[in-house]
Amino acid sequence: MSIINISDFYDFSKIEASITENKPYETLLQGPTDASREFINKSLEMYLKSINRENVHNLLCLCMEEIISNCVKANIKRAYFIHNELDINVHEQYELGMKNFREMGVSQVKHLELIQCAQDLGFYVKIRYAVENKTFIITTRNNSIISKEELKRISNKIELSKNKTSEEIFMNSVDMTEGCGLGIIMIKKIMEQISNLENSFSIYADDQDTITELRINMM
Repeated sequence: MSIINISDFYDFSKIEASITENKPYETLLQGPTDASREFINKSLEMYLKSINRENVHNLLCLCMEEIISNCVKANIKRAYFIHNELDINVHEQYELGMKNFREMGVSQVKHLELIQCAQDLGFYVKIRYAVENKTFIITTRNNSIISKEELKRISNKIELSKNKTSEEIFMNSVDMTEGCGLGIIMIKKIMEQISNLENSFSIYADDQDTITELRINMM
């Protein structure tokens, strides 16, 4: 097995400079690879150390793994809809496309050929780190813009998780259209645990991207 040289993919000196100069750092992620996972691990460690929050490293990595997985899957899903000439914003076509997409299964959805197809169509995942007003902000963008129907489902999942036990969340948060939805709820719960900011987790869209933000207060 070959050893990954993470420096072949990402320049950590730029992250160090960004931290020292208190400037934002942004990069494209190189797909859902071992290299990108190592980058997230190391880059978060660097930033968390700078704000004295190393204690939340493992939990934050878990959140980012889920977010990046969701971004990649969303990009692949858009590529699938485009390839099959389905309009994701038309309810009937959305339901048909999701039924077929779901039946492909996770292993097929994340097959390297489908990931490459999404990249060939110009879909990307960007990550941005910034420390502003004593808050560490992680912004992840993917340019498969979330539909109103998808955003509504996510909002419903988060709303259902409020004041619920883990058992109640599992029993009541299953959504077979998009998957169980436990990943989104997990992120929400973890962020409430490691950050005392009211807007510690948010997901929304602008004219170009779907945007996920995590906010952690400095100690």
